[in-house]
Amino acid sequence: MTARKIITLLALMTAPMVCAVAHAAEEGIYLGASGGQTNVDQNADEFGYPGPFNVKLTDDDTGWKAYLGYNFFPWLGVEGGYVDFGGVSRSVFDQDIKVDFSGWDGFAVGRLPVGPVDVFVKAGVIDLRTELDVNSAGSSNENDTQLAYGAGIAYNYGNWSVRAEAEGFDDNAMDDFYFISGGITYTFASKPAPVAAPVAAVAPAQCPDADADGVCDAEDECLDTAAGTSVDSMGCNCNYSMALEFAFDSARLSPRDMALLDEIVPVLKNPKVNFISGEINGHTDSIGTEQYNLGLSKRRAEAVAAYLQQQGVDLGDRFTINGFGEAYPIASNDTEAGRAQNRRVEIRRTDCGT
Repeated sequence: MTARKIITLLALMTAPMVCAVAHAAEEGIYLGASGGQTNVDQNADEFGYPGPFNVKLTDDDTGWKAYLGYNFFPWLGVEGGYVDFGGVSRSVFDQDIKVDFSGWDGFAVGRLPVGPVDVFVKAGVIDLRTELDVNSAGSSNENDTQLAYGAGIAYNYGNWSVRAEAEGFDDNAMDDFYFISGGITYTFASKPAPVAAPVAAVAPAQCPDADADGVCDAEDECLDTAAGTSVDSMGCNCNYSMALEFAFDSARLSPRDMALLDEIVPVLKNPKVNFISGEINGHTDSIGTEQYNLGLSKRRAEAVAAYLQQQGVDLGDRFTINGFGEAYPIASNDTEAGRAQNRRVEIRRTDCGT
């Protein structure tokens, strides 16, 4: 498997690891270690082999590395460390050829946070030391500065991360020498963890609040909400909902329904709370065809909207008007009492997130 194929595979591995909540790498200094496999596929003479004929070294070995880095930003940092790649060997006739590899490297590292995963690429140089040992000709050492590059993924959990990566070396033959590894990293975060903001502001003790809903009377546009009710910034009930019941096969509002709607007309007409929005949803019992009941439920919702507009409420696009037919019963359709509850229109707020 070539290093290009492995780097592509690492990129594809990130897809199933993506989450909805991003957790990028922490800024600051990090320290890590990893182990993996070195793969070499080069001619022995590239490492100083003095033999009279061409010998191909195609082998792998276990290696390890330790590294130190610094993230300037969650998406950019630098990294350097020491790598012991292990060694590769080959026996040719009466000669045992062995090459050990190690080196010090340095990289610029670019990161892309994807959920709790960082996809990263890096480029830099390595001072590669090769130690050639041939039983018939002795040994020799050589240092060579080469280009180094790689890609990988890191899964972050707090200050810890687990990562897998592929690194290639040499300026013109990346597939000849590469290192596949997995390891663990700890980041010494340079910034303190953010302090969570309070969920809700508490009104000052000197602020008059007649209905004890947490909104000062001077700003409260709904002065009669019960204590402990979840309200918006203007003191109006966020959990307000209403259910209007209809006669069988009818979309006509009853006097009781009109009286209930009259209670919310002053709030909906108040220009200071024109941000209030929600849904007007019509429903039916199960008697009749689905298609007919869909139309009947929509007519019931439209009747409610029409009444509110007749009372001077400008609904505009603040409320959506829906008909759901018999799809969402709240009681059994096997009894008259249950069917009466299912013949209804519900009005509820959606702008508060409740």
